[in-house]
Amino acid sequence: MRWLFALLLALGPALPVYAGDVAAAEPSDIAVTIYRDPGRNGGSLRLVALGGFAVITETRQVVIPAGRSRVRFVGVVDAIIPESAIVSGLPGGVIEKNRDAALLSPSALMRAARGKKITLKRTNRVTGKAELVEGEIVLASDQGVVFRTAAGNEALHCSGMPETFSYGLDAEGLSARPTLSVQTRSSKPITATITLTYIAEQFDWSANYTAHLNPDGKTVNLGGWITLANGNSVSLNNARTQIVAGGLHREYVQRFVNNQPQVIARCWPLQRTSDVPLRPDRPYSLATPYMGQNFESYDKASEIMVTAQRRSYAVPAPSPVMAISAESVAAPPPPPEQLGDLKLYTVPQRTTVAAMQMKQTRLIEQPGVPVEFYYAATVNGLSYRSAEPTSGMRMVRTHNDKAHQLGLPLPAGSMLFQQDQFGRSMLVGEPTLADTAEDEKIELSLGIASDLTIARRTLRRDAKSQDAEVAISNAGPADLVLELKVPLYGGQKLTSADRPHEQRNGQPLFILKVPAGDKVTLHFTTAEQ
Repeated sequence: MRWLFALLLALGPALPVYAGDVAAAEPSDIAVTIYRDPGRNGGSLRLVALGGFAVITETRQVVIPAGRSRVRFVGVVDAIIPESAIVSGLPGGVIEKNRDAALLSPSALMRAARGKKITLKRTNRVTGKAELVEGEIVLASDQGVVFRTAAGNEALHCSGMPETFSYGLDAEGLSARPTLSVQTRSSKPITATITLTYIAEQFDWSANYTAHLNPDGKTVNLGGWITLANGNSVSLNNARTQIVAGGLHREYVQRFVNNQPQVIARCWPLQRTSDVPLRPDRPYSLATPYMGQNFESYDKASEIMVTAQRRSYAVPAPSPVMAISAESVAAPPPPPEQLGDLKLYTVPQRTTVAAMQMKQTRLIEQPGVPVEFYYAATVNGLSYRSAEPTSGMRMVRTHNDKAHQLGLPLPAGSMLFQQDQFGRSMLVGEPTLADTAEDEKIELSLGIASDLTIARRTLRRDAKSQDAEVAISNAGPADLVLELKVPLYGGQKLTSADRPHEQRNGQPLFILKVPAGDKVTLHFTTAEQ
């Protein structure tokens, strides 16, 4: 055995000595690239259910001692995917990665104190004075907290008097902020500038647009904003920010989630002395909603209708897009870059993607975009009903190219279409813009055309063919152009019509001019081959 002892002595100096834990400095630079939820093509964001993710790069400094040590990155985003973390700049590389998931909280602190001596500060029910009692926590869960003193076992907050714990112990294993740690080794002490890159979930972004119709009725001023959402508890301060537009495919990967139950100090009958019991002769009253400084509305809100329903007052939702003056318009953002088949947009100025917050930053501001207004409707080529009323839609169309003052990829988002009326900007429609590539047509629906009435009527029907009449009435004060689609499927065919038509996307399309206050009719015959 002497030879084994001699070998261990020889190898001893070569083994790295554990030098302890070191904490990296706070990030000196942060870059974040946010990817949209792959399953959401437009639509609103919900801060509590964000399905996107972000790639975050942090630059930090750390003093690494000689030997083996653990470098702790305090303040990483709490929804970090630990296996995605890449650390560069460590002279000895990375031996091991850990996500320290046990965050410091009242529940975590109480769980950590189980089986250890603590001090209970409580009010004596006889003297009314505060006193300190030595004890031990034996149970801490969502069902309550039980502690043991010299007098026996007792549930916390069951005495009816104020009481709390003074722990007086180190919260071992608990971190006040989300932390990623890596193990490394170094042959000598060194101060290194390292880069940490990782993927974190619970991020998302969306686009919002405004289109303001100019007095000429033929052009709009188009504005675009990007809404950034961070559903984590960690802010990314003064970050270089980018967003990625396009449908990125992500495979679902099941991840371990350490969901410790919340510790609740409850006591039967689950009420406190301040709780007001529900009595049959004194039902609870409804709270009056806050309505700003409009004090007259308070009296109206408390009135009860004869139908026993509370009178409702529609409060207009604030616009998701911030209005800006011409003087405050900054230089346009740089054009998007190609990222494979995706588009990478760079926010021109650094921004703080704050924790549990949504914020907006400008995407485009393009005046004088030419547009065309028209009406659209669809009627069935073959129908088994004798009469079919159909709604017409008011539409606006433009082209995403340089000739129409655009020509850049537009990410999907909601739009507010406005025009001036009575000296104020009035909402005309709220269409949704899908992801639109450069040189692609843009067609948006502004809503149902109330002055347009369309009715389809079957005049004759047999086993293989059908004669139909479509009556279009225009009750408005101006002439309009209606694009009427007649979709046909399978072996169906349009055999005759008393008005000219064209083929668009493989389907018949009639372009009809309907004078103001007048009616036009269309007759056509369809047959099955």
